[in-house]
Amino acid sequence: MSRGDRWLLALPLALTAIGLVMVYSSSAILGITRYQDADIFLWKQAQRTALGLAAFVAASRLSLRWLEARAPWLLGGAAALLAAVVVAGRASNGATRWLSVGFFSLQPTDLARLAAVVFFAWWLKRRPPAALGFVRGTAAPLAIAGGLAGLILLQPNLSSAGLLGATAFAMTFLAGARLAHLAVPVACGAAGVALALATHPYQLERVETFVRFVTTGVLDARGSGWQLDQSLVAIGSGGAFGRGLGGGMQKYLFLPEAHTDFIFSILAEETGFFGATLLLALFALLVWRGLRAAARASDTFSALLAGGLTVQIGLYALVNLAVATGLAPTTGLPLPYVSYGGSALIANLAAAGLLYRISAQNGADQALDRQRWAREGA
Repeated sequence: MSRGDRWLLALPLALTAIGLVMVYSSSAILGITRYQDADIFLWKQAQRTALGLAAFVAASRLSLRWLEARAPWLLGGAAALLAAVVVAGRASNGATRWLSVGFFSLQPTDLARLAAVVFFAWWLKRRPPAALGFVRGTAAPLAIAGGLAGLILLQPNLSSAGLLGATAFAMTFLAGARLAHLAVPVACGAAGVALALATHPYQLERVETFVRFVTTGVLDARGSGWQLDQSLVAIGSGGAFGRGLGGGMQKYLFLPEAHTDFIFSILAEETGFFGATLLLALFALLVWRGLRAAARASDTFSALLAGGLTVQIGLYALVNLAVATGLAPTTGLPLPYVSYGGSALIANLAAAGLLYRISAQNGADQALDRQRWAREGA
C-alpha cells in the first residue's frame, strides 16, 4: 500500500471525515425530534464508516486479476439483487430500493453500479469498440447497461439509472468508441428518460418545477419547490465564512433530507463560501488523481476500471451539487463520502480502495495515450 498515490488515500478519508462532522451537525435536531437522541445518526454513520474503511482496505489489497476474472459473476449477482429488491424490497417514500438483511438495510443499486464498472472494464478490454464497430463494439455493452438501468428504473430510481447509463457511455468512449456510433445510444437514452418521466408523475413534477424556475425565476416555495427554496436559503445565508459549525438554521426541520441529499446546503450555511469551495476543491482533486491513475495504468482493464470509477464518483458529486444549487431537478442522489447512508458510503470507499490499488501498480513512464489508446498506425 505504500506505493500507491497518497492523494487517493487522503482525499476519500478527508471527505469521509467531513461527512461525519456534517452528518452530526445536520441531523442532531432531527434525531432529537424523531428519536429523542441527538447522536443516533452520528453513531449509525460511524458504524457504516468503519465498514467502509474495512472495504477500502480490502479493495486496496485486492488482486486486480482476481477481480477481472470474476467480473461477469459480480454483474450477475448485482442483477439478481436488483431483481430481488423489485420483488421483495422494502418501500420508503414511494420507492422500493432496500433489502433488509437482518438489522442491516442494503441498497443493491450502490453495489450494482460498482459491479457494473468492473464488468464494463472486463467487457471493453476484450471487445474494443474501435475494432468491432457499432453493433458488437458500442451497442452491445450499452445494451447491457440499459438492461441493468431498467431494473433500477423499476424501483423507481431514475437518477441512479441515468448515471449508470452515463458511466457506461463514458467508459465506452474511453475505450475508443467513435462519436458517431455513440449518437444512437444517446438518442435511445433520451427516449428512455422521457418515457420514465411520462410514467412517473412525481418525477415529471420535479422536472417541471426546475424548468419553470430556470426559465421564469418563479419557484413554488410552498409546494414542489419547497426543498430547493430552503436549500438556496441555507446556501445564501452562509456568506463568506458561514454561521459556524452547528449554527445553521435550515436543519431545524425547514430543509427536508438535510443530512442526506442536501447536506451540501447545510455545509455551505455553516462554513460559508470558504468551506463550500474547499469541498469542491477536494472533489476536483479526487477526480484529477483518479483520472491520472487511469492514464498511467499498466493494462487496459485497470485503466478502464479507474476511469469508470472516477467518472462515476464525479458524476454523483456533480449531480448532487447541481441539485442543491438549483442547477438540476431534485433527485435522491447522495453526495459521495459526505451524505448520510450506508451502502453508498461503503461502495464509494471500496471504489477509492480500488483506485488506490490501481495507482500502486502504475509506473510513471506508462501512459495510455502512448500504449493502448492510440489508433494502430497513427
